[in-house]
Amino acid sequence: MKAPIPETVLQRFSEFVAERTGLHFPPSRRADLLRGLEDAAAGLGYGDVETCARMLMEAPPDRRRLDTLAHHLTVGETYFFRDPAVWTALEAEILPPLIAARRATDRHLRIWSAGCSTGEEAYSIAILLARLLPDLASWNVAVLGTDIDVDALARAEQGVYREWSFRGVSDGLRQAHFEAAGRGRFRVREVGRCLPRFAYLNLVDDVYPSVTNGTNAMDILFCRNVLMYFERSAAEAVARRFHRSVVDGGWLIVAAAEADAALFPGFSTVRIGDALLYRKEGTAHASPMSKSRGRQGTAQHGDSGPASRSVGVSRADIGEPAGQGRRVVQARAPRRPRDQHGQRAAAGPSSRPEALALACRECANRGEFDEARRLGEAAVAADKSDAGLRYLLASVFEESGRPQDAKAALRQALYIDPDHVLAHFSLANLLRRLGQPSRAAAHFSVARRLLDASAADAPLPDGEGLTAGRLREIIDATERIS
Repeated sequence: MKAPIPETVLQRFSEFVAERTGLHFPPSRRADLLRGLEDAAAGLGYGDVETCARMLMEAPPDRRRLDTLAHHLTVGETYFFRDPAVWTALEAEILPPLIAARRATDRHLRIWSAGCSTGEEAYSIAILLARLLPDLASWNVAVLGTDIDVDALARAEQGVYREWSFRGVSDGLRQAHFEAAGRGRFRVREVGRCLPRFAYLNLVDDVYPSVTNGTNAMDILFCRNVLMYFERSAAEAVARRFHRSVVDGGWLIVAAAEADAALFPGFSTVRIGDALLYRKEGTAHASPMSKSRGRQGTAQHGDSGPASRSVGVSRADIGEPAGQGRRVVQARAPRRPRDQHGQRAAAGPSSRPEALALACRECANRGEFDEARRLGEAAVAADKSDAGLRYLLASVFEESGRPQDAKAALRQALYIDPDHVLAHFSLANLLRRLGQPSRAAAHFSVARRLLDASAADAPLPDGEGLTAGRLREIIDATERIS
């Protein structure tokens, strides 16, 4: 019989979990915490839960153990095109005008699925974009899926799903975008799999937004059924970072149960049909759509009107009866911010490489990638011996959909400084995505060796606060996903 765990130990463990993962287990959810701890103890080979809890709290941080714990504490329940009203709003009101505006400029779109679990949401985004963009190959589209559960991310990378992930999705949509993989499983076809990129990211860590991990300048950010499990202070910190991660006029999509205007200051509440969404305020042109600002729970409903027309994935495809959606005034795509900062940087004392680098980061964070590239190249020209500037330029190249240029810039950075650990890490990730796993493994190995020689709390050069110990944990997680 399992030994009971003292309430004092369970309380300490609850606080430890909140600090390390953001997950909140109040007294009313003690049974859930204990159940997850029991499963984690079995997975880690401990005979009783108290020993496991004390080990996790008192032993030096170990990413693999924390990953196992996170896997058993998080709820990975998800499926394709979950919450039909959200997808109807995206395809009928949000994406078409955004696509039209970007088609006339630089043809880029950036969408992040935070807390993506096994990847169904990220692939739903990819499928919708593939159907809305017949000329997808000529676009620079980034769909990023992140999660704290490494096992879930490994399944997302495989892109293979069972029948349960398709509940509410039509047979026609499944046949169009998936192929049989045997034993009742289905694999995402290449048109969808070419888009999502999956990576480990703990939302409680202050490592985003950043051009170096691709969490910057998001047009749309999904984070559904995640913040509801965080303690309030952790959720507020995540919400602040999300606000910085989204471009002016961009969108934040959370679950209906997480809708809370007080949690998302700087966003306007927007009702589109039956979907309640958040749009970032700023210099972008304001949408005439119904919006509510102020006290929690006072969101105004848009006027009802004719049912919106599906332009890609029909309501029948995603299990929504025709005629249930209500259309509001057409959303306008956000106007791109003026690049005044970039102009000032190119004009005066900002010809100094450090000022150019700062302006480059700020332009990249606003989604102004052409200007960011120009500033990054100017910074490199101003100081050809700085490996960090070439590393920054490589990050901008990668975010701009130019992987070969990114690879060349990273190799140049390593020629200047063979011990630049973040350049090794970034090159390893890039080579992995380019289908060169053996070369990627070599650079991961070098990065790990360099990190092993550093103190865990040592900040990394060009790491924007990232420490050696944290990057070592990220490399462990990344290699487990592969």
